Amino acid sequence: MKKLSLVFLLLLQFVILPQNSFIRQITSGDFDARNPFIYKDEFTFNPPPIFFELHQNGYSNIYSVAYNPAGIFFEDMVALTFGTDLKINPSFESNSGLLFQTNQNGNWDIVLIPDSNGIFGNPVFLASSPNDEFSPKFFESTNLFRDSVNILLKRQNDIVFLTYKQNQINEEIIFQDNLDYHYTEFVGLETYDWELNGGHYVFAVEENDSTKRIVRRFKPFNGSWQPQTIVKDNCDCSDISLQVSGYITWGLFYQDTVHTNKRLFIIEDPVSITSPQLVNIEHEGNISSFDMYSLLIVGKKLDKQFYDFDFYMPYTFLVENSGITKVRIDLSEYGIWDTDSLIQVALSNPNIAVGPVGLDNIGMVVYTIWEDSIDGHIQLFGTPRHLGYGAVDDESIANDFILHQNYPNPFNPSTKIEYKLLIASDVKFNVFNVLGEKVFEQNFGYQTAGNYNTNFDGKNLPSGVYVYSIYTDENRLSRKMLLMK
Repeated sequence: MKKLSLVFLLLLQFVILPQNSFIRQITSGDFDARNPFIYKDEFTFNPPPIFFELHQNGYSNIYSVAYNPAGIFFEDMVALTFGTDLKINPSFESNSGLLFQTNQNGNWDIVLIPDSNGIFGNPVFLASSPNDEFSPKFFESTNLFRDSVNILLKRQNDIVFLTYKQNQINEEIIFQDNLDYHYTEFVGLETYDWELNGGHYVFAVEENDSTKRIVRRFKPFNGSWQPQTIVKDNCDCSDISLQVSGYITWGLFYQDTVHTNKRLFIIEDPVSITSPQLVNIEHEGNISSFDMYSLLIVGKKLDKQFYDFDFYMPYTFLVENSGITKVRIDLSEYGIWDTDSLIQVALSNPNIAVGPVGLDNIGMVVYTIWEDSIDGHIQLFGTPRHLGYGAVDDESIANDFILHQNYPNPFNPSTKIEYKLLIASDVKFNVFNVLGEKVFEQNFGYQTAGNYNTNFDGKNLPSGVYVYSIYTDENRLSRKMLLMK
């Protein structure tokens, strides 16, 4: 999705250990912490920290805070912006930068602090006109080879597509406010240029006095914007978001009313505009603010549809019932069964986020974050989940043989595996998926002491993490490898 490198997935193992539920207070002080944001990147060793707004004395700045997975605590907050104006709506895109809106010049403008391999540069005003620009959003993207920063924003009541490349800024109005229709929420999706219908997609909620609907416009790479298409007609059409569950599998979520309660729906393929499906969340009250983090793990349920949440992914949402708002975090697909409870919050509409905030030497951390009030201020709280190793270690040396890491790794579709027998033995070779199911086996028979290698072909297997094992008469050694198609 975000990066070509999938290396860190090699840390994941097929047995996930249950944990007790606990809550951490992330921020504390004489200020309000609002609007948390976590960049969703499954494929890096150093996931970015949490970004949020720190409001104090009538102004706000963008701060970050990192999670220490080894010590299970949050480190000191770090200020990323300064000054006595308002800076709000932070978002982040690796190697693009930190995006936010500010009233530094007397009206709302859009600013980017460029990021280059984790190093922030000087702020750049992307949109600074006499009119107000607000609600900046990066395009959600499956494009690994972007050479520009592409964002959406709202100017007055128009929705604008802005491109920043080599210090040049280009703008296009995608949806223009008029007497017939007004445009409220919006999101954008950028797909690979080698995909069918690759290019830029912009989804927006269009409304007038009598109706609301979700509409879409599409621009092929090196092409022009095509006429508007109706994605969903006649609905509440609120709380729209794009969520991903695989390399290039996207779903457009929105909120609608079912028997007087707000419910979430998903259009599984907003590019081809498939029929909406009701999201199966069984709770009384109004469901909203769905957010999801995907993990690309091979398992039994790969044939499930996107809207079926048996797809190995943590997610979070809000439930409002009789004036009481609760946050729900679901990680049960990882064998963590105690997280199905609802956590009540005092705020009626807290902002929530879910994503990775750290790695340790036994795996990764998924963290759900929300706002709540305490001691007269709004602070950030969350529940960390350490998704760690199971029973198989990265063993490499036994007293009778040595097993080397496969090469190349990641691989597609074949890779070489080398081992050295220190004494003669019968030898067997097996490969398992992340659920511990055997997907390949081969008996090499009796082999004398010496160096050996075998080529493993994964052309008939789906992408993901696998464990390969060599068995001798006395021992078994195992290592992980990643098939990436």
